[in-house]
Amino acid sequence: MARIKKGWSQKDKARSLEDIGSAISFNIWQISGQGVLDLENEGFQTDTASQRLDVITEYVAYLVQIVDRCLFEGFDLNHRKGLITATGLHLASIMQDNRQDTDGTGDYTTDFLKVMNSRIGEYSNCQLDEKEGPSFVFLRLLGDHVTAQMGEKDAKWITSYVIDIVGKKMYDDITRVLPGLLDPAKREIPAIDRLRGKNLDQ
Repeated sequence: MARIKKGWSQKDKARSLEDIGSAISFNIWQISGQGVLDLENEGFQTDTASQRLDVITEYVAYLVQIVDRCLFEGFDLNHRKGLITATGLHLASIMQDNRQDTDGTGDYTTDFLKVMNSRIGEYSNCQLDEKEGPSFVFLRLLGDHVTAQMGEKDAKWITSYVIDIVGKKMYDDITRVLPGLLDPAKREIPAIDRLRGKNLDQ
């Protein structure tokens, strides 16, 4: 079971976009890592730590899209964009640290953000229902991307497993914790100059 952050210890304290983005990114990373463990526990093989990070990247991209959709109704464009940008930048930093541990010194942030931006376009036409969760097309796209990172062995079964179990479970996990993390965002959020004008391309 992934260790996740469900809320704030000081509930009345104002939180910045960066604070909230950091908390969301922590949960996304934890849920994504658990997703890889779930695959392995089902008997699907990963060969290296680097390959596991490739799969985590796909899960992360999917969950960022889920969070973005969840913000759509309750937040104005500036707050929504700011929260997603903060979340994406924190995730890029986490990925950079992990890649350096597994693959050696290098710039891994650029490639990670390229994947994030590519998936934004791919998932943009996929439907998400508040009660039912992601559509079959949404889940199928996630399954295809995960399968591509896992390789040809058991490819058919990996896609089916992601569609039938993993994608919906991840949706349930992230949407369960979001309300407690986003509550401060419904009050006035202190401006963070460092985040102004940034997007996931940077």
